Amino acid sequence: MSTTIQAVIWDLDGVILDSAEEHRRAWHRLARDEKIAFTDEDFWATFGKRNNDIIPHYWNVTSAAHLQALADRKETYFREFVRESAAFLPGAEELMRDLHEAGFAQALASSTPVENIALISELLGLERYLSQLVSGETVAHGKPAPDIFLRAAELLNAPPATCVVIEDAVAGVQAAHAAGMRCIAVAGERDLPGLRAADLMVKDLTAVAVERVRALGQG
Repeated sequence: MSTTIQAVIWDLDGVILDSAEEHRRAWHRLARDEKIAFTDEDFWATFGKRNNDIIPHYWNVTSAAHLQALADRKETYFREFVRESAAFLPGAEELMRDLHEAGFAQALASSTPVENIALISELLGLERYLSQLVSGETVAHGKPAPDIFLRAAELLNAPPATCVVIEDAVAGVQAAHAAGMRCIAVAGERDLPGLRAADLMVKDLTAVAVERVRALGQG
């Protein structure tokens, strides 16, 4: 079925910038502080999920306040690291700018906490192009549930069927489709069935132009 694409919803990590290393360092620093075993395998198995979905699997959390304190400390470390290194991934700023100039509504929808989004938006100047910044902290369920993308569409006043999500995680592709949206997967060197399930899979965003986004609404 043909649908006119009106809006583009961006994930953050692995799509706009690559801050995986800064997150990895922050988790390892927190684990060392707490004398908790947390490996790189643990990191990659949980990357992209919300802190309150990760921490209870590794820490003996005694209360909601304890969980929040751990999450806040991890994110403080992350912001310390990312402030020194934030940069756009190939093709991301160009596509974001071209979509803005072509009149598409655009939002960020990331599991990242609100303070991190604010810092990265400031460092990269995202609000030149994006009119809404949505954190996973503000919705009931994290990806692969569709909540965050539906919230972004609502804020953009765009019906879900007219939205394209740009993601790099299998859970994000699943969330986009659960929301009734098209999805572009940024795969890098990975070839995962869950990423191939997207409507379009690319190595990086240098392969995507405005017309390719618009064409996702056809057929």
